[in-house]
Amino acid sequence: MDYERVKLVQPHYGAVNVYRIGATLVDTGHVAVESRNRLRDALEGQLSGIENVVLTHPHIDHIGGTLTVDDVTRLPHTVYEGADNLLREYPDYIETAREEMAALSAGLTGGEYEPDTEYFPLDIEYATERVAIDRVVGDGDTVQIGPYDCEVVHTPGHSQQHMSLYHAPSGVMLSGDIVSTNGHFMYGPLHWDIGAYKTGLERIRERDPDLLLPGHGEPMDDPAARVTDALEKARRTERAIQAAVEDQGPIAAHELAVEALSATDETVRFLSNVASAYAVHLAEIGTIDIDRRPYVVAMPA
Repeated sequence: MDYERVKLVQPHYGAVNVYRIGATLVDTGHVAVESRNRLRDALEGQLSGIENVVLTHPHIDHIGGTLTVDDVTRLPHTVYEGADNLLREYPDYIETAREEMAALSAGLTGGEYEPDTEYFPLDIEYATERVAIDRVVGDGDTVQIGPYDCEVVHTPGHSQQHMSLYHAPSGVMLSGDIVSTNGHFMYGPLHWDIGAYKTGLERIRERDPDLLLPGHGEPMDDPAARVTDALEKARRTERAIQAAVEDQGPIAAHELAVEALSATDETVRFLSNVASAYAVHLAEIGTIDIDRRPYVVAMPA
């Protein structure tokens, strides 16, 4: 598979990748002004002649051009099941995402949560009604990306509406955010699920790709090792959280982030969300109990 990687920007977290494959654009960057401007410039150059869009998932750093750049909005879009409805109601999604993050961090902030209005803005116009959704696909469907027929592989966990796209003849998989640069689970608001995350990783392993094109960072030419590392880190995190809960009794998610995930003052808010996701998963499989206050408090089963 021939591809061109274009790096756009997002607030706080570095670059986000979009890919040109033939006349198809895969993902469209963040909604931030600088990302939008870079995308507009690229449409006059490296991305000129794009005819359609495929979204790996509907997070705010992957749908920016879709909902804020008219020349992208009007192009026919292919999305995974559920992403179509979310895109049509995107301001509501952002508002609910803010509410979840406020709840999950309430134990740390004492309820004085200030939303990240730069990363999750509500003061811009989202083209929710104008976006041209041409096709909604499910697991096992075939999507044409440029000249290539690719298998839709449902890879949830980071987002329930997340798909990877696998071109078997070349061994290339567009993997979105399911495999992170550092191998750890990436929290994304509302539709996270650690059990589904591990299932998604296993589904990539089953295809045995030769190259991953991720949503962030460099292409990964060692997919098997990356997936193995991610699964081991997930298991290790589960063990660390289980041990902290058994050792300390009732423990809030922000304390778990410090004890089990080595969170610092700079990372504790985000890692509290990650710790919450793991604690919810462990409660679902019955190894611990949790209480929502509304933040997550974990305790021995």
